[in-house]
Amino acid sequence: MSLNGNSKSNNNSNSQSNNKSMTEDRRSSSQPKSTTIIKYEKSSCLFCNEWFDAQTFTEHLIHCGQVLEECPNNCHVFIPRIRMRSHLKECPRNKPPAPQQRLSVSMERLDQHADHRVQVLEQDITTIRSVLNEEIRQRLHLITDVGNIRKHNQVVEDWTRDTDESINELRRQLEEEGAQRVFATEQNQVDTQYCCNVTQSLKDQVELKLDDMQQHINQLSADVSYHQNQLNDNIIKLEELVFENERLNRDKFAQIEQFLQEINEDVKTRLGTSSEFATSKQATLDYEVKNVKSMVCETEERIEKLQVIVQDLDKSLHQTMQNISDIENQLAMQQRIASVQNIRGHLIWRIKDYSKKLEEAKQYDTILHSAMFSNKAFGYALRLDIYLNGKGTWKGRNLIACLNVLSGEYDPLLNWPCRLQAEIIIRDQSSISLEAQDYVKTIYVRKKSDDYIQSNQYFHIPHKVITSRNYLRNDSLFVEVRVLK
Repeated sequence: MSLNGNSKSNNNSNSQSNNKSMTEDRRSSSQPKSTTIIKYEKSSCLFCNEWFDAQTFTEHLIHCGQVLEECPNNCHVFIPRIRMRSHLKECPRNKPPAPQQRLSVSMERLDQHADHRVQVLEQDITTIRSVLNEEIRQRLHLITDVGNIRKHNQVVEDWTRDTDESINELRRQLEEEGAQRVFATEQNQVDTQYCCNVTQSLKDQVELKLDDMQQHINQLSADVSYHQNQLNDNIIKLEELVFENERLNRDKFAQIEQFLQEINEDVKTRLGTSSEFATSKQATLDYEVKNVKSMVCETEERIEKLQVIVQDLDKSLHQTMQNISDIENQLAMQQRIASVQNIRGHLIWRIKDYSKKLEEAKQYDTILHSAMFSNKAFGYALRLDIYLNGKGTWKGRNLIACLNVLSGEYDPLLNWPCRLQAEIIIRDQSSISLEAQDYVKTIYVRKKSDDYIQSNQYFHIPHKVITSRNYLRNDSLFVEVRVLK
């Protein structure tokens, strides 16, 4: 019975210790941010459930009366040390001699009575120990809770202090940001006022330039009209002079032929009279014929020179007209420069009457100019120029094009030097979009400053490519420009 009682008390103590560890695990898990390490100053005996210091715990295990030991009589029973003497008296393998039976019976009764009293005392001691152990556990729990509360309070104080510091830092940053925003707002207002003033001054300058250009164009138009009239009069006079020279030459040729016929007849009639006179007459006629031929050659050379002059005048007249048209277009662009519609860096240009314009380019070296556009809002002013018949060594076999950076309204506000990359695309006008293959060329545009003369980068497209596939359809060519950066 004592063995069962000890096992029950051991089980109770183990369950209580397990409950204690589970309680501590729950408390530690409820506080994930703080780690608590509990170091016990006392240890509980596994046999008698008493608490001992670490120094006396090992010595107690040697002398503990609840430690189970095997019976020395080999009866295969494990008895606590404190009950070994009573067990040896009751052990079936321990038979005392006959004269001592009475004494043993009396001793046995005394032992039973003592054992009964010892059991009662042990039960009372066990109850007191359990109460003391429970109180110790409660105190340990309270000490642990107080330590955890202190640590939690310390963590809360640290967190509160850090939070106050963070709030103060945020307030300081907010004040600095507010001051910076006020300063930035004032600076933006100053910059806006400056931009408005610059824009107004540029607008006034553009209006003055436009008025000057308009007057210059009117003067050029009047000069062109005057020179054109003079040229037309000179051409008419030259034509009349040429016709008069031709008529005179025809008359002279007719007179010469008639004179030669008369001479031939006279030579035939007088051939027998004087051979010397005939020879001199023939030499005179030959000399006059040579003179007439030289006059005819000079007249033809003059006619050819006049034709060249007329062609040059026609060509210069056409170039002058084109320059006037370009100036008018530039004037119109200058008028629209403050409000460029295309500000996305994307242009699609349709060139109509391609064949006619190609013939004019072959004859007069004309240049086609696209509409003005910009790479972004308030950005660089751009324009695509195309030589349909080529230029320089590429003339007659290729289309030459270049992307120009023009003087714009907002050049003082832009970054210089200017560096742009663009794609020039000849669109395939195939009716089946899946079969369309556009012709793409990449070009780089660089300009040092707004007043720097730009050295253009040209690119060529062979005429064979343009006439292939569906790039040219209904005598129209579509050229697309995409500014990449």
